[in-house]
This record gives sequence, C-alpha cells and structure tokens, in this order.
Amino acid sequence: MISNINNYILIFLNKSNLNAKRILTLYIDALLLIPLCFGSFLFFELTIMKQNMPVILAKFPIISIEIIIAITDFLLGYYLWLKKDELIANPKNYHFFMLCQAVSQLMVGNILCLILAIFGLLRISSFKEKYQAENKLIKNISVICLIAFSLCFVLFICLDIKNSRY
Repeated sequence: MISNINNYILIFLNKSNLNAKRILTLYIDALLLIPLCFGSFLFFELTIMKQNMPVILAKFPIISIEIIIAITDFLLGYYLWLKKDELIANPKNYHFFMLCQAVSQLMVGNILCLILAIFGLLRISSFKEKYQAENKLIKNISVICLIAFSLCFVLFICLDIKNSRY
C-alpha cells in the first residue's frame, strides 16, 4: 500500500514537473509567506479587538508559541533564500535538511511545509550535479530549527495539559 501511495506521489511530481530545486523554491516561498500571513492576521485581530499585544498574549499564551514558530520559519526561509544553491549542491545536506524539516513541521502542525518536505525527500534522486563539500552550517541550522520546534511542541503539550486540568 505504501508503495502505491509513493507511486501516485511520484506520478504527481512528474506530471507537475517538480524537481528538487523547484520544491525547495516552493518550500522557501511557503516559509516566507505563511509567517507574513500569520502576522497580518494577528495585526488584523488586534485592530478588530482593539487590544494591544501584551493583553492578547496574556489571554492566549498559545499565540506566543505560534509567534516563535512564525519567526523561526521566516528566518529559516530567509536563510534558505540566500543559501539555496549551497543546499541544492549536496544531496546529503538536502536530505538531512528536508528530513529535519519534515519532522519539525509535523510537530508544530505546518501541514503545507510537511508535504513539501516529503516531496523534497522523494525527489533527492533528481540530483544530477556533482557532489560538493558538505556544509556543516546548513546541518547546524537544521538541528537548531528542529530543537526550536521541539521546544514549541513541548510548550503546546504543556499548555494542553494545563488547560485540561481546569
């Protein structure tokens, strides 16, 4: 069954003409646009409710966690936008990055980025360039983002436990 799903996804990716570089570009776009949309929505809510940020954060602490996630996503998207060619140059770095992102985006519930990361993992075979030296900075940033998202996941669980007690 899993191989059938994998085949359907690969057929979709082939018909859509999505290679690893295009998937990474879409991933960067998602990482940059989703936090901007969230920030716009938050600003809109603050304006409609005629509240300031500290009051909203005191009432809804989950928003502060979502702000951390949005800032991390935006910074990661900006970094990838600058270093996209270095990430594409080495399939090992690309695989490690996409795997870390798939896990971390699953933890924080960012389904679009999770799907794009899975597509990126399936398209590693489309690399045709020579292998370049591994970039340790990309791996370190991947691990840092994974840790930050893991922390946000733990905070989500703590808030859920706290709210379920009352």
